[in-house]
Amino acid sequence: MKIIALEEHLSSKAIGAAVAKTIQEAYPYAQQFMHPAPADAPSVPDLFELGEKRIAELDEAGIDMEVVSYTNPTQWLTGNEALTMAKEANDTLHQAVAPYPDRFRAFATLPWNSPKEAADELRRTVKELGFVGTLISGRPQTGNIFLDNKMYYPIWEALTELDLPVYIHPNYTSIDAVNSYYTGLGNQLDTILSAYGYGWHYEAGMQVIHMILAGVFEKYPSLKIISGHWGEMVPYFLYRLDQMFKPEVTGLSDTISNIYKKHVWISPSGLYDVDALQFCINKLGIDQLVFSADWPYVPMTDANSFIENAPLSDADKEKFSHLTAEKLLHL
Repeated sequence: MKIIALEEHLSSKAIGAAVAKTIQEAYPYAQQFMHPAPADAPSVPDLFELGEKRIAELDEAGIDMEVVSYTNPTQWLTGNEALTMAKEANDTLHQAVAPYPDRFRAFATLPWNSPKEAADELRRTVKELGFVGTLISGRPQTGNIFLDNKMYYPIWEALTELDLPVYIHPNYTSIDAVNSYYTGLGNQLDTILSAYGYGWHYEAGMQVIHMILAGVFEKYPSLKIISGHWGEMVPYFLYRLDQMFKPEVTGLSDTISNIYKKHVWISPSGLYDVDALQFCINKLGIDQLVFSADWPYVPMTDANSFIENAPLSDADKEKFSHLTAEKLLHL
């Protein structure tokens, strides 16, 4: 069975170095996360290699293709530096994936702080480099600004024009949220809880909820989102959102859940939980599910067996493992 994984990562050393000061200033708790004790890290990632070694890892895990993206928060850089570094990083990624068109595709990294330039760079990466969308790693700015802000409309226009998705990926949590909700348990537990243990997933899901309530999908009716980790908690609360945010309250043309089902595709991101799979199929339908392993943060070794042993028909396994991704990304 063919498997395409959509949330698989690299890191740009250049962007990582450039944004390090911003991270230290805006998210001081991140130092605990950046240097965890080896026993506490979910995996030991190699984020700087894409070639024969990565292909061997894919072969071992039984994965045919991965869509690669940077986990660096390029959007936390500003001005000309952000645009220049984004272009260089995208060019580098293109050079890495181009020799292996049957094994790798790529999502662009964008300078979201300059939305018009970001939209142009997105168009360039798709039309000239063959990229299949974009991934944003974390909140669009270090401040408390969400993706529903009208300043980002040029990016939504470009994605609509290209008929490709944005993958909304988590990263460091708002310091205001950390101070309000993720303190008091000690540095290590506070950091894990605020980040990959819970907090940044909640925040990534909140970005999608903000976009729905602000009418972004009303303005861009063919805009497509991918949300990892089984939808970053949102699918489990759609019933309540429909109860509390009826169309007569929101002014939207439909219920929250119907808008979500139309515009959002979700992936497991290495959370190989059969109960979550079945719930999301019941809630959203198999056609809204795509596969991701979250490599190298989560081992790929269980990816193939999870799909093979999933309580799905053969036809639905094919949709989940590759057919829906091929349609969504025009592969």
